[in-house]
Amino acid sequence: MTDEVRGVGGEKPEPEARGEAEPMNWACTVCGYNVEGELPEKCPDCGASKEDFENVPIPGM
Repeated sequence: MTDEVRGVGGEKPEPEARGEAEPMNWACTVCGYNVEGELPEKCPDCGASKEDFENVPIPGM
């Protein structure tokens, strides 16, 4: 018996399914400030709350 993770049909999961995190890119909808990675509590540029950020695609990903 192996400890290897398998899918429902016994297949190996895709790399994304193994918990590899995709980079996140956030944009402030108030001033347009962009940040890659963890969502900040507030915008460092204009002070807007984290609710004013939206997830946007990272170019080239």
